[in-house]
Amino acid sequence: MRRWVVPAVAVLLASVPVTASPAAASTAVVRAGAPDPVRAVDRQSRDERGVRISETSRYFFGEKSKVSGSGTRISGDLQLSPSGPVAAKFTWWNLSRPKGGGLPSEKSEPYRVIRVGKNVYDSRNTYPGPVPEGRKWIRFPNDHRGAAARDMAQDASLQPIDLYDPATMKAVLKCSTSTPVSGGFLYRGTIGYRELSKVSKGTFLSWTSGRPVTAKSKGKVSWRLWTDRRGLPTRLVTTDTVGTGKDPLVKRSDTRYTRWGSRLVVTAPPADEVIGEAALREYVRRQNEPIPEDSGNT
Repeated sequence: MRRWVVPAVAVLLASVPVTASPAAASTAVVRAGAPDPVRAVDRQSRDERGVRISETSRYFFGEKSKVSGSGTRISGDLQLSPSGPVAAKFTWWNLSRPKGGGLPSEKSEPYRVIRVGKNVYDSRNTYPGPVPEGRKWIRFPNDHRGAAARDMAQDASLQPIDLYDPATMKAVLKCSTSTPVSGGFLYRGTIGYRELSKVSKGTFLSWTSGRPVTAKSKGKVSWRLWTDRRGLPTRLVTTDTVGTGKDPLVKRSDTRYTRWGSRLVVTAPPADEVIGEAALREYVRRQNEPIPEDSGNT
C-alpha cells in the first residue's frame, strides 16, 4: 500500500502546526450476520473482471474546515485479479479552489491514463514539452513517475485505505462499528497511521511528505464505508488528517464503486501511438540543441 505527496499542497506544510496525534481506533462493533466485505471483494477479484471508479478528493486546513483548496477528480475502470489490481484505465482532472457561493470551479483539461502491469501510459497532454507528431501516449515505468501519479495508477484512486488488500481491510473492519442502512450496511471508524502501516501490503507513505510512515509519524484516517447486501463496497468516504494542531492538513476523498465483477480487459495503446520515456528524452534533447550561428547565407 502506498500514499502520495501533493506538490501543490507540500508548499503549505511549513505553516501547518503538527503535534502528536494519539493512535485512535474505534471499538469493534461489527454487527453479527453482516456479510464480510473482505470476502465479497475477494469473490470479485477474478481474471478479466473489474470495477468502475468515480472519485473526488479535496484538501483542507482543519478537520472542520469547509473551505477547500485544490483537488482531484478521477473516473475510470480497474481490472482485478486474484492477486489484486493489475490494470487500470481512467481520466483525471485537477480541481481548483471552488468559486464563491460554494459552487465548484470548472474542470481543468482531462488527462487520460492506462496502466498495464508495471507500464503506465500517460496521454501526451500531461507532458509539458514537445512530443513527436502522432504519438498520443507516453510510456513510463510506473516507478519513474511522480508519487501522486504512481499512486493514482495503482487502483485509479487516491484513497488511503486499500480495499483490495485483505490485511488492510481486516484491520479497518476490526475497529469499525456497523449499522444497517437502506440497501446494506454502513461501517465507521478511525485508525492511526502507525497501525495502518503495520498491516499494509506495501510501504505506507505519508501523502504530505512522500516518506514512509514510522513509529514517530502522526496522523489518522477516519472513514465511512457503505456496502450493499452482498458486502460489496458502494461508497468510501475518508478524512486523512496529518497532525492534530489547530489547522491540520486534511485530505477528504469520496469514492463510488459500481459494476463490480463486470468483464474488463485493459490493453496497452497501439504501439505506433506510443513513445517511451528514453526515446522522448532523446527527442527533447534534439529539439533543444543549440541553433548554429548564421553563416551569412540567409
